[in-house]
Amino acid sequence: MSKKAHKYYETTFIVDSIYEDERVDSIVNKYSNFFKKNEGEVLKTEKWGRRKLAYPIKKKATGSYVSIEFTADPSVIAKLERAYHLDDDILRFLTVSFDKKTLEERNAYLVKKEQIMKEREAAALLLQQQQQSAEADKVAEAKTTE
Repeated sequence: MSKKAHKYYETTFIVDSIYEDERVDSIVNKYSNFFKKNEGEVLKTEKWGRRKLAYPIKKKATGSYVSIEFTADPSVIAKLERAYHLDDDILRFLTVSFDKKTLEERNAYLVKKEQIMKEREAAALLLQQQQQSAEADKVAEAKTTE
Protein backbone atom coordinates (compact mmCIF):
# COMPACT_ATOMS: atom_id res chain seq x y z
CA MET A 1 0.00 0.00 0.00
CA SER A 2 1.35 3.38 -0.89
CA LYS A 3 1.34 6.38 1.43
CA LYS A 4 -0.82 8.34 -1.07
CA ALA A 5 -3.74 5.94 -0.58
CA HIS A 6 -3.86 6.71 3.13
CA LYS A 7 -6.63 8.90 4.49
CA TYR A 8 -6.90 10.80 7.75
CA TYR A 9 -9.31 9.31 10.31
CA GLU A 10 -10.41 9.83 13.88
CA THR A 11 -11.91 7.02 15.90
CA THR A 12 -13.53 7.50 19.27
CA PHE A 13 -14.62 4.63 21.44
CA ILE A 14 -16.07 4.11 24.90
CA VAL A 15 -14.57 1.48 27.18
CA ASP A 16 -16.49 0.01 30.10
CA SER A 17 -15.73 2.20 33.14
CA ILE A 18 -15.28 -0.71 35.55
CA TYR A 19 -11.75 -1.19 34.21
CA GLU A 20 -8.75 0.37 35.90
CA ASP A 21 -6.58 2.87 34.00
CA GLU A 22 -3.98 0.17 33.28
CA ARG A 23 -6.62 -1.95 31.51
CA VAL A 24 -7.78 1.07 29.47
CA ASP A 25 -4.13 1.76 28.54
CA SER A 26 -3.73 -1.83 27.36
CA ILE A 27 -6.86 -1.50 25.19
CA VAL A 28 -5.50 1.74 23.69
CA ASN A 29 -2.15 0.02 23.01
CA LYS A 30 -3.99 -2.91 21.42
CA TYR A 31 -5.66 -0.62 18.87
CA SER A 32 -2.50 1.46 18.32
CA ASN A 33 -0.69 -1.78 17.47
CA PHE A 34 -3.62 -2.73 15.23
CA PHE A 35 -3.03 0.41 13.13
CA LYS A 36 0.71 -0.18 12.95
CA LYS A 37 0.18 -3.80 11.94
CA ASN A 38 -2.14 -2.68 9.14
CA GLU A 39 0.36 -0.11 7.80
CA GLY A 40 -1.39 2.83 9.45
CA GLU A 41 0.15 5.59 11.51
CA VAL A 42 -1.18 6.81 14.86
CA LEU A 43 -0.92 10.60 14.98
CA LYS A 44 -2.55 11.44 18.29
CA THR A 45 -4.13 9.56 21.19
CA GLU A 46 -6.32 11.26 23.77
CA LYS A 47 -7.88 9.67 26.81
CA TRP A 48 -10.78 11.85 27.90
CA GLY A 49 -11.35 9.87 31.09
CA ARG A 50 -14.49 8.54 32.71
CA ARG A 51 -17.68 10.38 31.87
CA LYS A 52 -21.36 9.91 32.41
CA LEU A 53 -23.15 8.57 29.35
CA ALA A 54 -26.14 10.43 27.92
CA TYR A 55 -28.11 7.19 28.12
CA PRO A 56 -27.31 3.70 29.42
CA ILE A 57 -25.35 1.45 27.06
CA LYS A 58 -25.36 -2.26 27.90
CA LYS A 59 -26.76 -1.28 31.32
CA LYS A 60 -23.74 0.97 32.01
CA ALA A 61 -24.13 4.61 33.08
CA THR A 62 -20.47 5.66 32.70
CA GLY A 63 -17.63 4.90 30.34
CA SER A 64 -14.02 5.83 29.61
CA TYR A 65 -13.70 7.79 26.37
CA VAL A 66 -10.67 7.40 24.08
CA SER A 67 -9.93 9.18 20.80
CA ILE A 68 -7.26 8.11 18.31
CA GLU A 69 -6.30 10.10 15.21
CA PHE A 70 -4.57 8.06 12.52
CA THR A 71 -3.83 7.70 8.84
CA ALA A 72 -4.52 4.41 7.10
CA ASP A 73 -5.73 2.78 3.94
CA PRO A 74 -9.55 2.87 3.69
CA SER A 75 -9.68 -0.95 3.72
CA VAL A 76 -8.47 -0.92 7.35
CA ILE A 77 -11.72 0.66 8.58
CA ALA A 78 -13.76 -2.48 7.94
CA LYS A 79 -11.20 -4.54 9.89
CA LEU A 80 -11.22 -1.98 12.70
CA GLU A 81 -14.99 -1.94 13.04
CA ARG A 82 -15.05 -5.75 13.01
CA ALA A 83 -12.48 -5.74 15.84
CA TYR A 84 -14.62 -3.25 17.78
CA HIS A 85 -17.72 -5.41 17.37
CA LEU A 86 -15.87 -8.49 18.64
CA ASP A 87 -14.30 -6.68 21.60
CA ASP A 88 -16.52 -6.95 24.69
CA ASP A 89 -14.61 -4.07 26.34
CA ILE A 90 -15.86 -1.53 23.76
CA LEU A 91 -19.35 -0.19 24.49
CA ARG A 92 -19.65 2.16 21.48
CA PHE A 93 -17.42 3.50 18.73
CA LEU A 94 -17.42 6.04 15.93
CA THR A 95 -14.87 6.42 13.16
CA VAL A 96 -14.90 9.47 10.92
CA SER A 97 -12.87 10.37 7.85
CA PHE A 98 -11.59 13.89 7.25
CA ASP A 99 -11.45 15.27 3.73
CA LYS A 100 -8.81 17.86 2.89
CA LYS A 101 -11.09 20.89 3.39
CA THR A 102 -12.41 19.70 6.77
CA LEU A 103 -8.89 18.89 7.94
CA GLU A 104 -7.70 22.40 7.01
CA GLU A 105 -10.67 24.00 8.81
CA ARG A 106 -10.05 21.84 11.87
CA ASN A 107 -6.35 22.71 11.97
CA ALA A 108 -7.15 26.43 11.58
CA TYR A 109 -9.62 26.15 14.48
CA LEU A 110 -7.03 24.43 16.69
CA VAL A 111 -4.41 27.11 15.90
CA LYS A 112 -6.91 29.88 16.72
CA LYS A 113 -7.92 28.10 19.93
CA GLU A 114 -4.27 27.81 20.98
CA GLN A 115 -3.72 31.54 20.32
CA ILE A 116 -6.74 32.42 22.45
CA MET A 117 -5.47 30.21 25.28
CA LYS A 118 -2.05 31.91 25.14
CA GLU A 119 -3.70 35.35 25.20
CA ARG A 120 -5.81 34.36 28.22
CA GLU A 121 -2.73 33.05 30.05
CA ALA A 122 -0.85 36.27 29.30
CA ALA A 123 -3.80 38.38 30.50
CA ALA A 124 -4.07 36.33 33.70
CA LEU A 125 -0.35 36.69 34.32
CA LEU A 126 -0.55 40.47 33.75
CA LEU A 127 -3.52 40.75 36.11
CA GLN A 128 -1.64 38.75 38.74
CA GLN A 129 1.40 41.02 38.40
CA GLN A 130 -0.80 44.13 38.72
CA GLN A 131 -2.43 42.75 41.86
CA GLN A 132 0.95 41.95 43.40
CA SER A 133 2.20 45.44 42.52
CA ALA A 134 -0.90 47.03 44.08
CA GLU A 135 -0.44 44.98 47.25
CA ALA A 136 3.23 45.99 47.42
CA ASP A 137 2.22 49.65 47.01
CA LYS A 138 -0.31 49.32 49.85
CA VAL A 139 2.31 47.76 52.12
CA ALA A 140 4.84 50.49 51.25
CA GLU A 141 2.22 53.19 51.85
CA ALA A 142 1.25 51.67 55.20
CA LYS A 143 4.89 51.68 56.30
CA THR A 144 5.40 55.35 55.33
CA THR A 145 2.31 56.48 57.26
CA GLU A 146 3.53 54.83 60.47
